[in-house]
Amino acid sequence: MQEHSRDHEKVFRFDDVEVRARPIGVRRGDRMIGVEPKAHAVLMVLLNRAGEAIERETLLDTVWGHRHVTPSVLNRIVAQLRRALGDDASNPRYIQTLHGRGYRFMVQPQRLEGDDESDAPAAAAAPAVDVGNDPTSRHH
Repeated sequence: MQEHSRDHEKVFRFDDVEVRARPIGVRRGDRMIGVEPKAHAVLMVLLNRAGEAIERETLLDTVWGHRHVTPSVLNRIVAQLRRALGDDASNPRYIQTLHGRGYRFMVQPQRLEGDDESDAPAAAAAPAVDVGNDPTSRHH
């Protein structure tokens, strides 16, 4: 994935959720939610293209490159994101499954620049909650 200096500063907010591009972070309310780096990358693609249908293959290529990754990996990542966001696959508020096609982020997030650090110390002090299944996925 290409990195641009503006991407490092990107912050998305919707409801009580804040997602930072760098440092990687997902906060829900006053709690930091631990997600795997690949899950964070998938979420950033969905947020950057909120409202658009994104093909499974596009997500796989964008996040994993041209390496062979089975669709079940993406299914697991999306399930992790839903847990992190408090979303439900059967009645989604955020991540909609487009059966046989891909996914759509259903909410238009507020886009901010990451230089607004007014509440960063509270986020840094909040305990992380790891919603991943992989015990090696926490990078703190």
